[in-house]
Parts: sequence; structure tokens; C-alpha cells
Amino acid sequence: MVHLTPVASAFASLALFSGVALATPQWSTDPAANLAVADPSGDQVQPKIAPTSDNGCYISWFDSIANGFDLRLQKLDADGNEQWAHNGILVLDRGFSSTQDYGLDVDAAGNALLTCRDDSGTGVQISAAKVSPTGALLWGAGGVSLTNTSNFVAAPKIAGTSDGSAVIAWTENSLVRLQKLDGAGAPQWGTGLSQSPSAGGYSVADLHDHGTTVILSMVHQTGSQFWSPKHLVAMKFDGSGSSLWGANPLSIFDSGSLQIGNFPSFIPDGSGGAVFAWYGTSPLQVYTQHVMPGGSEAFPHNGVSGSTNTAQVRTDPAVSYDAASGTTYLFWTEQNTGQSQHGLSGQALDSAGVRQWSNQGVTLIPVGAHEIRQAKTEVSGSGAFVFWSAIPSFGTDTLHGAHLDSTGSVDIAPFDVATVPAVKSRIDVAKASNGQILMAWSDKAIDTGDILAQNIAPDGSLGPVDLGTVYCDANPDNSATISISSLDCSQPSIHVTLSNGPPSQFAYLLIGSGSGSTTNPLGALGDLCLMGAQIGRYRQDAALINGAGTMSTDILNANTSGGGGTLPNPLVGNICAPLGQTWNFQYWHRNAGNPSGFSQALAVTFQ
Repeated sequence: MVHLTPVASAFASLALFSGVALATPQWSTDPAANLAVADPSGDQVQPKIAPTSDNGCYISWFDSIANGFDLRLQKLDADGNEQWAHNGILVLDRGFSSTQDYGLDVDAAGNALLTCRDDSGTGVQISAAKVSPTGALLWGAGGVSLTNTSNFVAAPKIAGTSDGSAVIAWTENSLVRLQKLDGAGAPQWGTGLSQSPSAGGYSVADLHDHGTTVILSMVHQTGSQFWSPKHLVAMKFDGSGSSLWGANPLSIFDSGSLQIGNFPSFIPDGSGGAVFAWYGTSPLQVYTQHVMPGGSEAFPHNGVSGSTNTAQVRTDPAVSYDAASGTTYLFWTEQNTGQSQHGLSGQALDSAGVRQWSNQGVTLIPVGAHEIRQAKTEVSGSGAFVFWSAIPSFGTDTLHGAHLDSTGSVDIAPFDVATVPAVKSRIDVAKASNGQILMAWSDKAIDTGDILAQNIAPDGSLGPVDLGTVYCDANPDNSATISISSLDCSQPSIHVTLSNGPPSQFAYLLIGSGSGSTTNPLGALGDLCLMGAQIGRYRQDAALINGAGTMSTDILNANTSGGGGTLPNPLVGNICAPLGQTWNFQYWHRNAGNPSGFSQALAVTFQ
């Protein structure tokens, strides 16, 4: 909550990152003309996308532009501008004629972390690379080799931990191995960790970090036969490599079997736990489970199914998690029992795993002749986006999205994301801190495969996200600018930032329900540009502009010491409740030896 003090009191008593896009935005507003990230001749396949703290992203892919499928990378800013040369930079020069899964993440310093199979040296090994935001290969042109073996190695994943390190996990023969690299790429866990079952084999499914810990999920093939049942297990390790969920992997799904060749991903819950989604083969049914930070299961063992409708079957689940409400959102492809018809359905589950959208879920697209595939979901505002591929016939894929509120009602009607008919594969979706959804895929509209990308704003529109409207920039003190990191109230924090302010001076963030102009209040330089029945300020301790002239206030988690509480009337409650309100912000600051001054003002409508 925000504690507001009347402005007169604020004047009497007289917070860190801001980016101003200078380049022409490149995110397309036209679903028939998505952003081409990589489009040389040949195949560009298997894109992955990882958000960066500046509301942009890294996009990686395998590219057959040379001899073999090389690993390449591009960085985009918040508006979709390419930060490096078109078609990205070469990370690892490989000679493979086919591809496997690989890993992409971002470390604590904003560097890209990548890992994949590598045949550039002796045999096939696992390599990892670190790339700076400027495109520098920080671990050298060939990266760091994790293995020196003649064993079969496959499908590595990587996670950047808060201490600046990286943990890599990969499949090696019938076991899974892990290693931790420090910021310079030096191994930290000796010869590494090994996970091997008493029977059958393990394969890496997914890997994510929380602080200095990592969670690893694995597929356990329970016997030596190819058709042996396949279960889902998970482990959590601390920074020294010690297991935090017991000596043996935690069983997530051990009833029936996963589909052959299916390696389910999971998502962190933001607190050190994880939310899983998968589908079993007998019957074909989707499930989800939330494992708490300590390793206990929040839902019944073997998960909760998305629907109890036995007249149809379900595959290809996608899951997202709202940490604020404890709600899990699950979407999937709904099919008739012969799997010749397809639709799209979804479900929400509360913190105990109780279905919220009836036992059968909600239907977005009824089961019909058109194929529906590749459902993806991200929490946004009060509810979640869902995206999917619609395939009327082979090679005519198009991409679409919609938003459902927390009750399961569609509050943003289905909209187009990519409308040029073509095979569209390996869709990856992530969410930036400004609330925009970032999407990348391989597209065969032009040749055998290009990497295309698109952003989706919190209101479902395409193109650069408008983060409020700046006004009062004719103030005498208009060198002091103001910006906001996001309008999406499902984010854990939203920062309003002052830039170009007087270094080492005190400042307060002011808030008002309306805009207006009061000239030189209490002798200050410039205009107070907020109006309303009451104007207030965020209470902060020793709020000093730093030496670079910036300060930032987290308006969702502001310091309320010394009498914090709810907003006084008429500014009642959380600024995000209800959604859709417009608020106006302005920084007021001291100025050594001169009258105090005001920054620009900013009007924003939260979503």
C-alpha cells in the first residue's frame, strides 16, 4: 500500500532505472508483417526467447546459414529494435545436420547464457556460452566445454543464478549430469553431479533458477525397453550442489506414462517452488501440479486434471501461474477420442488445486475440423493470455491470442498475431517486465524457415507498448524526466523513475487522480501538474537522487515506514484495484542552493 501525505506537508518535510527509446520502433502493428529476426536462405529453427530487464529480450535459434546448424543470437530492445547486426551473431559454430533441444537464459548481470551440443572439437560434447548485451562472447569464441567424453550427450538446459553463476544440466547415456560455472566459466562442482535411477534412465526435461538454487525436472524411463512407462520427477539443489528435496528425486507423475518423446517444461512460482504441466497417455489427459519451495505438493499426488469430461481427450498443455492470487492457469488442445478433431480449452485452479472454471473447464474453440496446436499462456492482469496455432490444412498455420479474466470469461476477444498462412513451429512465449508478451517462432512463409517475432501489449494490441503519456514537459525544470517500467499490475513491482535530476538531492514521488497546473507552489521552480481532491506522496526513507541523477520508486511495494497505510480518500486502496484507473505522477525535488523543482508529469492507466 501507499502512504500519502498532503502536498503541503510533503513540501514542508522535504528513488533507479530508466530507458528512453530513441530508435524507430520495429515491433509490427500488422499481423501480416511480423518482425523478421533472422531470414537468410536456408533453415532457421527452434527459436527461444528470454526477457531482459530493459523490457527487451534475447532470441536464439539454430541456423543452417553456413555448414551445419550453428547457434545464433539477437538482442531486441523494448520496441523491437535489433541491437546487433541483422541475422544476429554467431555463438557456436557447429556442423550438425539436425538439431536437438538446447538452453537459453539470462544471468544476474543481463548477459545471455546458452548451452547446446557441440561438434566443433573432438566428438560431440556439451558447450556453454555467455554473451554480453553488446554482443561480446564473454567465454570466448568456442564457449566452455562441459564434457570430454565419448558417451552420448543430449538436450542441455542452463539457468543463471543470482550469484552470477550458471548451472547446466544434460543427458549423458542413461543418467543426468549437472555442473555449475562461475561468472568466468570455471567449474564449481568438481567433476559435476550425477543423477541415475536404480532402473531405467533419466533424461533432462527442464531447469530453472530461484536465487542461488535451481530446480531440475527429468523424465524417468522406468525400464530398459523403449516403451517402458515414463514418469516425471524433480530435484532442487542449493548453490553448493546439495539436494534440498531429499536424497531421491521427488515424484511428480508416476501413474501411467508420459507420451514417448515428450519432455514437459515447468515454470518457477517466484518463491522457490515450481508449477508443472504434462499429459498422460492412458487416458490422454492433461494435468498440473504445484510443488512448494520446500518440496511438498500443493495439489493431490499425480496432479489435477484439467477437465473431467470423459467424452473427449486432451494433449499439449500450457501453464502459467499468478503468484499474487495463487492461481494456476492451464490451457490445452481438446480432441475427440479419435483425435481427428481439435479445439482449445482452459482451466483455472486455486492454491489447493480446486478447479475454478467448472469441472470441465471453459471452451475457447469448440472441437472441430481445424487443427489447434501449440497452446501457450502467460499471466496478465487479472487473468491470463492464451495463444495458439490454427491449422485449417497442412501448411496454412496462423497464430492467434485471447485473454480470459480470473472467472474464465473472455475479456479480450480472439485477435490475430500472425496471419500469413505457413508452417509455424516451435513457438516460444515470454513476458517482459513492462507487461508485453514476447513471441518467437520458425516460419516457412518465404523459404524453409525464418525466425519471426511479435509483441502483444497488455490490451491485446500489437506494436510498441505505450507506457503512459508524458505532459508538463514545458516546465522550467523539464530536464528532469519521468518514466514507468510497466502498466501491468500482475508484475511483482512497478517502478516510476526520475532521470536527469540534480544528483544527491532529496526527492518525492507525487501522485494525483487528475491532471492540472499550479504555478510555483511554495516558491518551487515550475508547475505542479497534478490535481484532484487530494494530492499525496509516497513515503520513503532518505530518498536521494543518485550520482547519475536518477531515482526510482516501486509503487507496488513502496516503503511505508513511519505511518504507512491505505491511500486516503478519494485515493482509496491499491492503485491497481480496480484496474483501468488513470493516475498521474510527478517527482518533486530539492535543488542545492536553488528553489525546488518539478519533473515532467506522467499519466498512466493500469491494466
